[in-house]
Amino acid sequence: MINYSKSILICLILLFSGVSHSYSCEQSDSLNTPKNQQSNSNYLSKSPSGAIYRSLTIPGWGQLYTGSYWKAPIFFAGASTLAYFIISNNSEYKKYADEYNKLADKTTIQAQITKNKREYYRDNRDLSAFYLLGIYVLAAVDAYVDAHLYNFTVDDNLSFNFSYSKNYLYLNLKYHIK
Repeated sequence: MINYSKSILICLILLFSGVSHSYSCEQSDSLNTPKNQQSNSNYLSKSPSGAIYRSLTIPGWGQLYTGSYWKAPIFFAGASTLAYFIISNNSEYKKYADEYNKLADKTTIQAQITKNKREYYRDNRDLSAFYLLGIYVLAAVDAYVDAHLYNFTVDDNLSFNFSYSKNYLYLNLKYHIK
């Protein structure tokens, strides 16, 4: 069987190490900053490294940190589903591996069927692990980009329109200066 207590302990260690590191990166010493940098306190930003650490700890946490609330459950559900598939396929793999190892004659049809089932579940377990790695990387990259673009404003100061009639194609570019 799977030792769940070790898995939970590893997850908690990763969680707390990611949280403590991200908070220590965000805090700055006010004695070492110049006077002109302290006056810019109303500029809101998110730490890209903090977003990455959060996403690598729990997929979706970095999206919550950067304000992309609708993406967080997608990443978390994807990672949870793939973790379930890894555990399920691993238990089936172990079952058929034990069954195959107990067979005395490994040249029978039953032995080949058992071997094929064992390889099937092993391949699915490994494929689910690669997909889980992809979810983690995608969540980290998304959180990193969202943290960099946290203060990016999209307003009507710049607009770009295409319009057409029967014989002409119009391109409108508007820039408002305030």
